[in-house]
Parts: sequence; structure tokens; C-alpha cells
Amino acid sequence: WTARAQLLLDPRQPRYADIEAVVAGLPADEATIATQIRLLQSRSFHARVMEDLGLFDDPEFNPLARLPEGQVPLEPRRGVSRLLSFLPRSWLVAWGLEAEPRPMLESEAARFGREAALAEFASRLEIRGDSSYVITLGFTAGDAEKAARIVNRIAEMFVDDQLKAKLLVTSRVGLWLEERLAALKREVEEAEAAVARYRAEHNLVAPSGAGPTLSDQELAELNKELIVARAQLAEKRAKLDLVRRLQQTGGRLDSVPEVAASPLIANLRNQETELLRQEAELSTLYGEKHPRMQQLRREKANLQAKIRAEIERIVKTLENEVRGMAARVAALERQLSGVKARTVVNREAEVRLRELERQAETSRKLYEELLARYKETREQQEIVEPDVRIVAKATPPAAPSSPGPRLFAAAGFGIFFVLGSFLALLLERMDRGLRSAREVEALLGLPTLARVPMLRLRRGTPPFRQLLDKPLSAYAESIRAIYTGLKLGGADRPPRVVLVASSLPEEGKTTIAVSLALFAARSNRRVLLVDLDLRRPSVHRALGWRISTGLVEYVAGERRLEEVVQHDPETGLHFLPIKGQTSNPTDLLESPRLRELMDWARANFDLVVLDSAPLASVTDGRLAALLADRVLFVVRWGETEEAAARDSVQMLREIGIEPAGVVFSMVDFKKHAQYRYGDIGRYYHKSQKYYVE
Repeated sequence: WTARAQLLLDPRQPRYADIEAVVAGLPADEATIATQIRLLQSRSFHARVMEDLGLFDDPEFNPLARLPEGQVPLEPRRGVSRLLSFLPRSWLVAWGLEAEPRPMLESEAARFGREAALAEFASRLEIRGDSSYVITLGFTAGDAEKAARIVNRIAEMFVDDQLKAKLLVTSRVGLWLEERLAALKREVEEAEAAVARYRAEHNLVAPSGAGPTLSDQELAELNKELIVARAQLAEKRAKLDLVRRLQQTGGRLDSVPEVAASPLIANLRNQETELLRQEAELSTLYGEKHPRMQQLRREKANLQAKIRAEIERIVKTLENEVRGMAARVAALERQLSGVKARTVVNREAEVRLRELERQAETSRKLYEELLARYKETREQQEIVEPDVRIVAKATPPAAPSSPGPRLFAAAGFGIFFVLGSFLALLLERMDRGLRSAREVEALLGLPTLARVPMLRLRRGTPPFRQLLDKPLSAYAESIRAIYTGLKLGGADRPPRVVLVASSLPEEGKTTIAVSLALFAARSNRRVLLVDLDLRRPSVHRALGWRISTGLVEYVAGERRLEEVVQHDPETGLHFLPIKGQTSNPTDLLESPRLRELMDWARANFDLVVLDSAPLASVTDGRLAALLADRVLFVVRWGETEEAAARDSVQMLREIGIEPAGVVFSMVDFKKHAQYRYGDIGRYYHKSQKYYVE
């Protein structure tokens, strides 16, 4: 059942004052609609809806909730198994396409159930947008009421998320404005305090740009006073110079304003005039020597002396005034110079003051703007609206949206049958790995001597420890089968030198060589294990030995034979490792000294096991095969491809060597028995009672 609801991305955004500057509405373009659809498809949104509706515990969505009570969930399918999820897991395990699934831990099960429920929820949600502003939501569920309830809740929670997001942004903006306003208020107070402090420190009383300062006013007044004083000094000096010239030339000083204005002079002149008048009147009556005439002349002389004395006093007064005026001019000039110096300092201080005032004014304006914005934001938080609204709620559908399960089952069975058959044929064609004795005999014409099982050991434990610790194990029995097969294969003349070869690296060649040599040594035979893999020697590492010399040094004549042959007292095995590198392995394998070594080994040991390089990788393996009596060819079960094995055996046959047989390494006997390849390996589970693991 599929229920549908519709959302409208409203392009008509009401604008209230400057609220859009804080929380702008979404533009109704294609990119915005695609973004809204992506938000509806997000896993976090789905998880919140499912939590709200309790769908994580719903068996329709969580596969673990459908399991019977008490059943432990198995680990989820991966890789090919996930692609073939329509097939039972037991089939895939039997075919080797999947390992045996292990039970999931409780924490893994909870996480898997949650992820599976989310994936199922997302697969049932349909979101469709077209060229309009409408987004259509559809949800499919097994019940009509449930489908309508889920899709309506998706729409409601999405609209709520839009509104909450806007309110959250508005709230965060308000908090940011509060913090910013507090910081700006402190900045304004500090800036204004700095202006006042600077003005006081530099005696700048008048505000900057508001008029002249005290220094300017003082300078102007001093300039005026100095101009007046200089004018007065010049005037006084001019009068004094005139008086002095008149005194020097004997001229009359009555023309001098100060003399003419003197009341004493005027009185004395009047008295003198009166005496002259009397003298003129008496001169007609008396003679020159008359006492009265002499008395008049004495009085006249006395008056003239007084006039001269008064004039001298006036001249002295002028001189004193000139000196006083000159002193005053000098004092004004000094005072003016001091004021000028202070004015220069004040000018420099005013530059800094104006800078401080500008900073204070800028902070004040920014504070006022943010304060106005903060008030608008606080007032308009209640009118924030979401950009999306529900225009059509879902109702329970009247008819199912998909055909019945029988039709699906029939179609699915037919499709899966065809796909399964095709896949089986494809896997069979792609699988080139050798697994059974019949395949080996048909492809290579060689018998299978043994199947060495895969060991699951602790890290760092060498496989040959199975021979020492568990001599009756399946692994020991497989090595015993190799040893017995070699003996029976040459009953008249058992081989003294056996080479263990393989097609490619990592096929278990060295492990089988070491195990075969160790088994023979534990059977009271004198055994020498020789490492002839000159490129990647590994015998000494497999035995856990650290060496300082080896085969390369012996062949080069740098060491004696007894110095390079090592003896392991625990196993009784002698082995000849490789320590150094050689630039030409071919020359070393063809050297007479190596052949002498092999002759010595044949004469002194019951069995010599050679570990060689892979045949398909380098030519060293073919040269080493010429030193041996028999060659064991190792095939890694399920991994060694038919072409590689066929080509490697053909290389040996081209140089006249027929391998003694094939040894399968790292065999998974459980899978081997499940595949039922038709060889003796399928009876492994019936033979387990004979092994002591």
C-alpha cells in the first residue's frame, strides 16, 4: 500500500522590516528544490522519523525482529553472497562461494539491524519533484493506515525541521548580537574615556573642530598686544628723537606735544609773558640798572630755568617711557615664542585627538546600528515562518499499489531459476583451480600421492610442529602418505634425492619439503634438506634458524662443507640453507662443486630433499630437477590453475623428467567432501576417528 502527501516550497516570502537580513528565505529555484529532496533522502532524517514512530523494532523493517525468539543472528552476507542473496546460504557454503557464517555479537546485531531497517525504510520512500514548487512524497508499507501515518509524519517533521532551523539561526543571531553589543559598548566607553583622558593630559579644552583652543586664543591676544606695543614704542621713539634733535640744534621744544601739553610749562610761559610785559612798561620809566629792572631780569631768568628744568623732566620721562615700552615689547615677544611652541605641540596632540575621536565615533555608530538590529530581531522572532508547508496530507489508499505475492513468487522463481542456472554454468567455466585426483589424472596423467590438509595454527607456529606434537594427526598422515608413496613407487631402488617443485610461489612447496624431510628424520633415517631456491630461500626461516653461511658460500669455495651443513638436535634433521645471494643462479646449479656436493649427500644420507624455485617463474627449478632421482609436484588445492600446472609438468617432461606424482597442499577437507569430487577425499569425515588432532 502506497500513501502520498505533497509539500509546497513557497516562493512568496513575506518581508518584515530587515528580518530578511538575518534569516533570508529560500529561493525557489531548481537547485533549492533538489537540495530539499536531498534533505528528505538523508539517513539522519530517516533515522529521526523511524525513532519517532518506533520503526526500528518493527519486523516489517528490521530483519532481526522477524527471527524467532532465542535464535542467534548470523553475520550479514558480503561480496558474491550478497549478490546471490536470493539463494539459501547453505547452498553458497556448499559451493564454496561463502565461508561458514558465524554468529553475530550482540553489538554487531544491533548495528546491523539498525542499518538494515534504515535501508529498508529508504527503499520504500519515494520523493518526486517536477518543474513546479510541489514535492510529492510516497511511502509503501504492508498496511494502508501505516503507510499514510508514516508519510504524513515525514512531511510534518520536515516542516518542523525547517521552522526549527530558522528559529535556531535567529536565536544564534540574537545571542551573537548580545555578545557583540556588550563588546561594542565596552569599546565605546573605552574610546570616549581615551578621548577625555588625552584631552586632559594635553590641556585641549575645546573639542576638536569646535573652535580655537586656549593656546590659539592666547596666541591671538599676544599678537594684538605686541602689535600695539610695537606701535607705541615706535611713536615714543619718534618723539624722543625729535626732542633730541631740537636740543642739539637749539630749536624750541614748545612744538613737542608733551611740552606743549604740560600745564606747568604753560603756567611758566604765562608768567614769563607777564614779566616781559612788565619789563617793557618799566623800561620806559627806569634805566637798565634800576633795581626794579634788575629784579625783573632775575625773575625772568628764574622762570626760564624752571622751564628748562621742566622740559628736561619731560625728556627724561619720554626716555623712561621708551625704555619701558621696549622692555614690554621684549617681554611680549618672549611670551609669544613660548605660546607658539606650546601651540605646535598642541597641533600635534590635536591630530592624535582627532584620530581618537574618529575611533570613538565609529564605535558609537556601529553600536547604535547593531542595537537597532538587535531590537528588530527580538521583536520579529515570533513571525518567522518555514519555507515549506504541507498542501496535501496523505489518506489511507483504497487499493494496494502492487500485485499479490503469488504473482511475484511465480515470476521470481522463473527468473531466479534462469539466473541460477546461468550463474552455475558461469562459475563452473571460470573455476580453473585443481581440486580432485580425477582432474589431475585427466589433465596431467599423474597419480595423486597425498592430500595435505590446511592447518589453522596460532601465529608463529610452523606447520612441521604437527609432526612433533601430533604424530597421529591428519597432517602427519598425509606426509606419511607422501613418504610411503615415494618408497613404493621405487620398490627396487628407492629414490635417494627427491625434489619438491610447484608451478608458482605460495603453493606450500617449502612446507611440504620441510615436513617430508622431518618425517623421514623422525623415522630413523639420515636426512639432508637442501634449499635450492636461490632467489627466495626460506628453509632456515621455516625451521626457525638464524644462519651466517650457506650453500652459496660453499660453492664459491669460501666455506667448508661441515661449516655450511646444519644439524637440528630436536628433530635430528640435517639441512643446508642459503644465506648469501648470487648474481647467476644458473651457473651455481650447473657448477661441478654442487654436483660433488650431491654425490657426497647420496653417499652419506638415506634421503636428500631438495626445495627448488617455482617452475613457471624461473628456470632454476628445471636445472635443480636434473639433480634429483624423483620429483614431487605440489598443487595448491583450489588455487593452482590448470594451465599453470599443465605447463610446469610439460617443462619437466621436455627435459626427460617424469614427476613421481602430485601432492595437494592446503586442502579444505570439509569443502572437498561437500563438493563430492568423486575421489577418496570425500570420505574424510568418516576417517576422522583414526586421527588424533
